[in-house]
Amino acid sequence: MRCQLILSSERTWLDLHHIAYTKIGKRVHIGYREDELFRNFPIDEKVNPVCLKRLETAQLESEILQIKDTSQQKMMGNLENDLKMVKNELRLLQGDIKNIKEERQSLLLQIQKKNKNVDNLKSINNSLVKTNSYYDKNKSGKVLLHKGDIVAVRRKPNTTSESTKTQPRYRGPMVITQVRTSDKYRISQLEPRNGRPYATIVHVSQLKVRRSWNEDDDDSSTNSHNKPEMQRSKRTVRKPLCYGDKDRKNFFKCYIFTLFYLL
Repeated sequence: MRCQLILSSERTWLDLHHIAYTKIGKRVHIGYREDELFRNFPIDEKVNPVCLKRLETAQLESEILQIKDTSQQKMMGNLENDLKMVKNELRLLQGDIKNIKEERQSLLLQIQKKNKNVDNLKSINNSLVKTNSYYDKNKSGKVLLHKGDIVAVRRKPNTTSESTKTQPRYRGPMVITQVRTSDKYRISQLEPRNGRPYATIVHVSQLKVRRSWNEDDDDSSTNSHNKPEMQRSKRTVRKPLCYGDKDRKNFFKCYIFTLFYLL
Protein backbone atom coordinates (compact mmCIF):
# COMPACT_ATOMS: atom_id res chain seq x y z
CA MET A 1 0.00 0.00 0.00
CA ARG A 2 1.48 3.34 -1.05
CA CYS A 3 0.54 6.79 0.24
CA GLN A 4 2.30 10.09 -0.27
CA LEU A 5 2.41 11.87 3.10
CA ILE A 6 4.27 15.02 4.11
CA LEU A 7 5.30 14.75 7.78
CA SER A 8 6.18 18.10 9.31
CA SER A 9 7.62 16.76 12.58
CA GLU A 10 8.88 13.54 14.11
CA ARG A 11 5.62 12.88 16.00
CA THR A 12 2.50 13.32 13.91
CA TRP A 13 -0.68 11.34 13.39
CA LEU A 14 -3.43 11.00 10.81
CA ASP A 15 -6.95 10.40 12.06
CA LEU A 16 -9.84 8.38 10.65
CA HIS A 17 -13.16 7.78 12.35
CA HIS A 18 -11.40 5.14 14.41
CA ILE A 19 -8.08 4.47 12.56
CA ALA A 20 -4.91 6.44 13.28
CA TYR A 21 -1.55 6.59 11.48
CA THR A 22 1.38 7.53 13.70
CA LYS A 23 5.08 8.07 13.02
CA ILE A 24 7.51 8.16 15.95
CA GLY A 25 11.00 8.65 14.60
CA LYS A 26 11.47 6.01 11.90
CA ARG A 27 8.74 3.67 13.13
CA VAL A 28 5.20 3.81 11.73
CA HIS A 29 2.17 2.58 13.70
CA ILE A 30 -1.40 1.95 12.56
CA GLY A 31 -4.20 1.31 15.05
CA TYR A 32 -7.21 2.69 16.93
CA ARG A 33 -7.15 6.29 18.02
CA GLU A 34 -8.37 5.32 21.53
CA ASP A 35 -5.11 3.45 22.17
CA GLU A 36 -2.53 4.93 24.49
CA LEU A 37 -0.06 5.30 21.62
CA PHE A 38 -2.27 7.71 19.65
CA ARG A 39 -3.32 10.05 22.46
CA ASN A 40 -2.15 13.66 22.78
CA PHE A 41 -1.01 13.91 19.14
CA PRO A 42 -1.87 17.16 17.27
CA ILE A 43 -3.86 16.88 14.06
CA ASP A 44 -1.66 18.65 11.52
CA GLU A 45 -1.79 16.42 8.43
CA LYS A 46 -4.20 15.99 5.52
CA VAL A 47 -4.32 12.65 3.74
CA ASN A 48 -5.82 11.40 0.53
CA PRO A 49 -9.21 9.79 1.43
CA VAL A 50 -8.31 6.77 -0.73
CA CYS A 51 -5.33 6.13 1.53
CA LEU A 52 -7.53 6.40 4.62
CA LYS A 53 -10.01 3.94 3.15
CA ARG A 54 -7.20 1.48 2.56
CA LEU A 55 -6.03 1.87 6.13
CA GLU A 56 -9.54 1.15 7.39
CA THR A 57 -9.85 -1.88 5.10
CA ALA A 58 -6.52 -3.23 6.33
CA GLN A 59 -7.65 -2.88 9.95
CA LEU A 60 -10.93 -4.70 9.27
CA GLU A 61 -9.11 -7.48 7.43
CA SER A 62 -6.81 -7.99 10.41
CA GLU A 63 -9.83 -8.33 12.72
CA ILE A 64 -11.42 -10.89 10.38
CA LEU A 65 -8.18 -12.85 10.32
CA GLN A 66 -8.15 -12.96 14.12
CA ILE A 67 -11.70 -14.35 14.17
CA LYS A 68 -10.76 -16.94 11.54
CA ASP A 69 -7.68 -17.86 13.54
CA THR A 70 -9.74 -18.82 16.61
CA SER A 71 -12.17 -20.88 14.53
CA GLN A 72 -9.29 -22.59 12.75
CA GLN A 73 -7.75 -23.53 16.10
CA LYS A 74 -10.96 -25.30 17.09
CA MET A 75 -11.07 -27.01 13.70
CA MET A 76 -7.45 -28.12 14.03
CA GLY A 77 -8.21 -29.63 17.44
CA ASN A 78 -11.06 -31.68 15.96
CA LEU A 79 -8.90 -32.73 12.99
CA GLU A 80 -6.16 -33.82 15.36
CA ASN A 81 -8.56 -36.12 17.20
CA ASP A 82 -9.83 -37.55 13.90
CA LEU A 83 -6.26 -38.10 12.74
CA LYS A 84 -5.48 -40.09 15.87
CA MET A 85 -8.48 -42.33 15.20
CA VAL A 86 -7.36 -42.92 11.59
CA LYS A 87 -3.82 -43.71 12.73
CA ASN A 88 -5.18 -46.27 15.16
CA GLU A 89 -7.17 -47.90 12.34
CA LEU A 90 -4.01 -48.12 10.22
CA ARG A 91 -2.03 -49.55 13.12
CA LEU A 92 -4.77 -52.15 13.55
CA LEU A 93 -4.52 -53.16 9.88
CA GLN A 94 -0.75 -53.42 10.17
CA GLY A 95 -1.02 -55.58 13.26
CA ASP A 96 0.51 -53.08 15.69
CA ILE A 97 -2.63 -52.92 17.83
CA LYS A 98 -4.04 -56.10 19.29
CA ASN A 99 -7.17 -54.64 20.89
CA ILE A 100 -8.69 -51.72 19.00
CA LYS A 101 -11.54 -51.31 21.51
CA GLU A 102 -9.23 -50.52 24.41
CA GLU A 103 -7.18 -48.13 22.27
CA ARG A 104 -10.28 -46.35 21.02
CA GLN A 105 -11.75 -46.18 24.51
CA SER A 106 -8.57 -44.63 25.92
CA LEU A 107 -8.55 -42.03 23.14
CA LEU A 108 -12.20 -41.18 23.73
CA LEU A 109 -11.51 -40.80 27.44
CA GLN A 110 -8.67 -38.41 26.67
CA ILE A 111 -10.95 -36.32 24.45
CA GLN A 112 -13.70 -36.28 27.08
CA LYS A 113 -11.23 -35.27 29.78
CA LYS A 114 -9.92 -32.44 27.62
CA ASN A 115 -13.44 -31.18 26.87
CA LYS A 116 -14.35 -31.46 30.56
CA ASN A 117 -11.36 -29.34 31.54
CA VAL A 118 -12.40 -26.70 29.01
CA ASP A 119 -15.97 -26.69 30.37
CA ASN A 120 -14.68 -26.40 33.94
CA LEU A 121 -12.52 -23.43 33.00
CA LYS A 122 -15.50 -21.76 31.31
CA SER A 123 -17.73 -22.31 34.36
CA ILE A 124 -15.05 -20.99 36.70
CA ASN A 125 -14.60 -17.93 34.52
CA ASN A 126 -18.35 -17.31 34.43
CA SER A 127 -18.61 -17.62 38.22
CA LEU A 128 -15.73 -15.18 38.66
CA VAL A 129 -17.40 -12.71 36.33
CA LYS A 130 -20.65 -12.96 38.30
CA THR A 131 -18.81 -12.57 41.61
CA ASN A 132 -16.91 -9.53 40.39
CA SER A 133 -20.06 -7.91 39.05
CA TYR A 134 -21.86 -8.60 42.36
CA TYR A 135 -19.09 -7.09 44.45
CA ASP A 136 -18.46 -4.20 42.10
CA LYS A 137 -17.20 -1.11 43.88
CA ASN A 138 -19.63 1.06 41.93
CA LYS A 139 -22.59 -0.95 43.25
CA SER A 140 -21.55 -1.25 46.89
CA GLY A 141 -22.37 1.83 48.91
CA LYS A 142 -20.11 3.17 51.64
CA VAL A 143 -21.55 3.63 55.13
CA LEU A 144 -21.04 7.16 56.43
CA LEU A 145 -21.82 7.87 60.08
CA HIS A 146 -21.88 11.22 61.86
CA LYS A 147 -21.36 12.45 65.36
CA GLY A 148 -24.45 11.83 67.48
CA ASP A 149 -25.72 8.82 65.48
CA ILE A 150 -27.17 5.96 67.52
CA VAL A 151 -25.51 2.64 66.67
CA ALA A 152 -24.89 -0.84 68.04
CA VAL A 153 -21.46 -2.49 68.22
CA ARG A 154 -20.76 -6.12 67.45
CA ARG A 155 -20.29 -8.19 70.60
CA LYS A 156 -17.57 -10.80 70.88
CA PRO A 157 -19.05 -14.24 71.65
CA ASN A 158 -18.37 -15.62 75.09
CA THR A 159 -16.14 -18.69 75.19
CA THR A 160 -18.50 -20.93 77.15
CA SER A 161 -20.15 -24.26 76.61
CA GLU A 162 -23.33 -22.50 75.46
CA SER A 163 -24.15 -22.14 71.80
CA THR A 164 -23.21 -18.79 70.26
CA LYS A 165 -26.58 -18.66 68.49
CA THR A 166 -28.39 -17.84 71.73
CA GLN A 167 -25.94 -15.06 72.64
CA PRO A 168 -26.76 -11.48 71.60
CA ARG A 169 -24.72 -10.41 68.59
CA TYR A 170 -24.75 -6.65 69.21
CA ARG A 171 -24.31 -4.40 72.21
CA GLY A 172 -26.10 -1.10 72.49
CA PRO A 173 -27.42 1.46 72.21
CA MET A 174 -24.21 3.43 71.62
CA VAL A 175 -23.66 7.00 70.48
CA ILE A 176 -20.87 8.22 68.19
CA THR A 177 -18.82 10.86 69.99
CA GLN A 178 -15.98 11.35 67.50
CA VAL A 179 -15.33 10.65 63.80
CA ARG A 180 -11.76 9.46 63.21
CA THR A 181 -9.72 8.59 60.13
CA SER A 182 -9.68 5.24 58.28
CA ASP A 183 -13.43 4.70 58.83
CA LYS A 184 -13.04 4.48 62.60
CA TYR A 185 -15.35 5.99 65.21
CA ARG A 186 -15.20 6.63 68.93
CA ILE A 187 -18.39 5.43 70.60
CA SER A 188 -19.71 5.50 74.15
CA GLN A 189 -22.61 3.89 75.94
CA LEU A 190 -25.81 5.88 75.65
CA GLU A 191 -27.08 4.81 79.09
CA PRO A 192 -24.07 4.24 81.37
CA ARG A 193 -24.38 1.66 84.10
CA ASN A 194 -22.81 1.84 87.56
CA GLY A 195 -21.57 5.33 86.73
CA ARG A 196 -18.87 4.07 84.35
CA PRO A 197 -19.82 4.50 80.68
CA TYR A 198 -18.43 2.05 78.16
CA ALA A 199 -16.31 3.79 75.49
CA THR A 200 -14.07 2.45 72.73
CA ILE A 201 -12.82 3.03 69.16
CA VAL A 202 -14.13 0.61 66.52
CA HIS A 203 -14.15 0.24 62.75
CA VAL A 204 -17.31 0.91 60.77
CA SER A 205 -17.56 -2.80 59.91
CA GLN A 206 -18.28 -3.54 63.60
CA LEU A 207 -21.14 -1.05 63.81
CA LYS A 208 -24.78 -1.30 62.94
CA VAL A 209 -27.08 1.65 62.33
CA ARG A 210 -30.11 1.95 64.59
CA ARG A 211 -32.70 1.64 61.82
CA SER A 212 -31.31 -1.79 60.82
CA TRP A 213 -31.15 -3.41 64.27
CA ASN A 214 -34.32 -5.40 63.76
CA GLU A 215 -33.39 -6.64 60.29
CA ASP A 216 -32.40 -10.25 59.93
CA ASP A 217 -29.39 -9.61 57.72
CA ASP A 218 -26.02 -11.19 57.20
CA ASP A 219 -23.34 -10.60 59.85
CA SER A 220 -20.71 -9.86 57.24
CA SER A 221 -22.71 -6.92 55.85
CA THR A 222 -22.20 -3.43 57.26
CA ASN A 223 -24.77 -1.64 55.14
CA SER A 224 -27.61 -4.14 54.99
CA HIS A 225 -30.22 -1.39 55.30
CA ASN A 226 -29.35 -0.32 51.76
CA LYS A 227 -30.10 -3.77 50.32
CA PRO A 228 -33.61 -5.08 49.62
CA GLU A 229 -34.77 -7.42 52.37
CA MET A 230 -35.29 -10.99 51.23
CA GLN A 231 -38.60 -12.24 52.59
CA ARG A 232 -39.71 -15.85 52.56
CA SER A 233 -43.08 -16.36 50.98
CA LYS A 234 -45.70 -17.60 53.41
CA ARG A 235 -47.13 -21.03 52.73
CA THR A 236 -50.90 -21.08 52.58
CA VAL A 237 -52.87 -24.30 52.96
CA ARG A 238 -56.09 -24.44 51.02
CA LYS A 239 -58.93 -26.43 52.53
CA PRO A 240 -61.47 -28.21 50.34
CA LEU A 241 -64.61 -26.10 50.01
CA CYS A 242 -67.02 -28.65 48.58
CA TYR A 243 -68.17 -30.76 51.54
CA GLY A 244 -71.81 -29.79 51.10
CA ASP A 245 -72.07 -30.31 47.36
CA LYS A 246 -75.38 -31.85 46.39
CA ASP A 247 -73.96 -33.59 43.37
CA ARG A 248 -72.89 -37.09 44.46
CA LYS A 249 -70.02 -37.35 42.00
CA ASN A 250 -68.49 -34.09 43.08
CA PHE A 251 -69.07 -34.97 46.72
CA PHE A 252 -67.30 -38.33 46.23
CA LYS A 253 -64.32 -36.59 44.61
CA CYS A 254 -64.15 -34.10 47.45
CA TYR A 255 -64.34 -36.91 49.99
CA ILE A 256 -61.39 -38.76 48.39
CA PHE A 257 -59.39 -35.53 48.14
CA THR A 258 -60.05 -34.87 51.85
CA LEU A 259 -58.82 -38.35 52.81
CA PHE A 260 -55.61 -37.89 50.83
CA TYR A 261 -55.20 -34.44 52.37
CA LEU A 262 -55.57 -35.78 55.92
CA LEU A 263 -53.20 -38.70 55.28
